[in-house]
Amino acid sequence: MKKLVLGNGGRVHVGAVLVLLAAAIGAGAAHAFSAPAAGDLGYDIYDIVVNQGVKGPLGFVGGVAAFLFGVSRLFSNIMIGIPTIVAAVCLIKADSILQTFGMVI
Repeated sequence: MKKLVLGNGGRVHVGAVLVLLAAAIGAGAAHAFSAPAAGDLGYDIYDIVVNQGVKGPLGFVGGVAAFLFGVSRLFSNIMIGIPTIVAAVCLIKADSILQTFGMVI
């Protein structure tokens, strides 16, 4: 990898400089996702999918079933067990995860 030579004799990797430059340029304000209020565009779809599906009994039962499947596969095939357990936990806590994600608008 090429190195930049500074005036004081110190050396800096070009890749590190490019990563810092990209981070500075790409930085923007993050806005957390908020659920639509009743009457907003898309509220009915959000209500059916998120409130009644993911946060409701179907999402919980699906998450618990996936968790138990992952635990049962953990000792026989760890490459299937761990991702399944992670996906199950994400399904159970999907509403909290969705609200903490930020979107650059």
